[in-house]
Amino acid sequence: PFLSWAAESETGKKQTAARVEISLSETFDSLEFDSGLHADISPLGYMPEMTLQPRTRYFWRVTVVSDCGETATSAPAWFETGKQGEAWQAKWIRAPYENSVHPILKRVFTLKEKPVRARAYAAGLGVYELNLNGKKAGDEVLAPFYNDYNLWIQYQTYDITPYLAQENHIEVMLGNGWYKGDYGLTNKKDIYGDRFVLLADLYLTYEDGTTEILGTDTTWKARKSSVTFSDIYNGEYVDMTLDTSKTYAVREESKGYDTLMPRLNPPITIHERLKPVQVIHTPAGETVLDMGQNMVGWMEFSVCAPAGTKIRLQHGEILQDDNFYTENLRTAKQEFIYTCHEGQNLARAHFTFYGFRYVLVEGWPGEVDPEAFTGCVIHSDMEETGFIETSNPLVNRLFLNTKWGQKGNFLDTATDCPQRDERMGWTGDAQIFSGTASYNMDTYAFYTKYGYDLHQEQKKLGGGNVPYVVPMSGYAGDGSCAWGEAATVIPWQVYLHFGDKTILQDQYESMKGWVEYMYHADEESGHTRLWKVGCHLADWLALDGKIAGGVYGGTDPYFVASAYYYYSTRIVAQAAGVLGKNDDA
Repeated sequence: PFLSWAAESETGKKQTAARVEISLSETFDSLEFDSGLHADISPLGYMPEMTLQPRTRYFWRVTVVSDCGETATSAPAWFETGKQGEAWQAKWIRAPYENSVHPILKRVFTLKEKPVRARAYAAGLGVYELNLNGKKAGDEVLAPFYNDYNLWIQYQTYDITPYLAQENHIEVMLGNGWYKGDYGLTNKKDIYGDRFVLLADLYLTYEDGTTEILGTDTTWKARKSSVTFSDIYNGEYVDMTLDTSKTYAVREESKGYDTLMPRLNPPITIHERLKPVQVIHTPAGETVLDMGQNMVGWMEFSVCAPAGTKIRLQHGEILQDDNFYTENLRTAKQEFIYTCHEGQNLARAHFTFYGFRYVLVEGWPGEVDPEAFTGCVIHSDMEETGFIETSNPLVNRLFLNTKWGQKGNFLDTATDCPQRDERMGWTGDAQIFSGTASYNMDTYAFYTKYGYDLHQEQKKLGGGNVPYVVPMSGYAGDGSCAWGEAATVIPWQVYLHFGDKTILQDQYESMKGWVEYMYHADEESGHTRLWKVGCHLADWLALDGKIAGGVYGGTDPYFVASAYYYYSTRIVAQAAGVLGKNDDA
């Protein structure tokens, strides 16, 4: 566990000592850990040396002493461990039918009594939603999120205690996501796999202390879902008129457990709900909702319609000549097509997201009612920490645009855009924005996960090399200045903003690897202490490009490369100093 805190005082200026206590009980009757009162315990980050038990909730509190002699003890907080390397009882399972059909994997089970505590540990590929007795478990979306699934798979923990009854029905819906949908610059399918698969262990603990484990296996069943298509770029199609009641036997999948890890990432959740500000009737005869704000997420809507009514939403960022416009999306369709069942329908996407301000509505029965629509804004959970307001409304709007840009591009990985057929984790974009991002929001957990992703891809490339995009998503570009600097600049910026050197410890080999990569390129090309070889994106998309319509700026790329060679080397030397690695420094 990694613990931090903030203390407030009317007279004290700083903390002079602290004590951390950890217990299995909220009353702290007995302690699992007691640091004692020490002056060298930092509020920016303290890691108690203790052995953690699997699937266990620990309570902790901190006592702080100020330079004025004041003492205060916090209210209890808690953390809970995952499986901690414990063996999985569950088997990976899949539906028996063709890989394009979106499945629901399900089981019915009866409980002898209501558990006092129940947890589900689960991972579904590509993306999944877990439902118990007709209710979605938790508030996260697009789990298990996005990384190189061949290198590691995050499993999620759900507190399912509130959802359980005596007779229970668990269902897990699966969609394509980044795992097996159309994704990447080459628009490949099945980048990481070609089958929907699920793994889940349910631990049910009763009043007498006994635990029952229900894992996915061949006792589960499969049925077809009403989602007929899902894709990160193109959207989602739902047909509520389909008969999805027929069940099928599931099959075991020999996927193994070695790559499974407890989550590193903060959750992706719905953070805001926006109502349309107006309905626009365009010169082209279109009906368009204006959300008043460029956003990332999806639209929910409620409609009463005859069975078979097909409603199509298409999402775009701008109007052109006052008409709906999507050419900037390139091949991405960004659409949601919903076929209604008879009566009242409540519709939303499950396995995709859109970048948009304007929504073209087609097939709506009667006049489009803006009150029937809600825009759900999603992004990774990050506390907003930075804010500025001036006397100039345009400056204020510019700042808000920057923050909204961050919201829209921080969905588990730092992407370049949330709307067209790209949405990839370009490392150059990520590093250049990391300082601003860390002023705006608490990015520590987000960049911890991104740094882990980056280091895994680095190991795959070898020699400290850094790819253009993280995760690589089947795209081969690597070794460019300013893009590779994501390895050094991001952890250094996070350390500067949050004062916690743990991220430098976690990323040090990655940081050092990138500098050594540049150093070896220099050594092999003349020992000039300049970087004068290789292909560099450098001053990408600058307005002074020498080729009309080109994307390479006019600045010599080796000048930019050499500047970054120096910059990253200096950062790693400073990081080495912070970590006490004096020879490296």
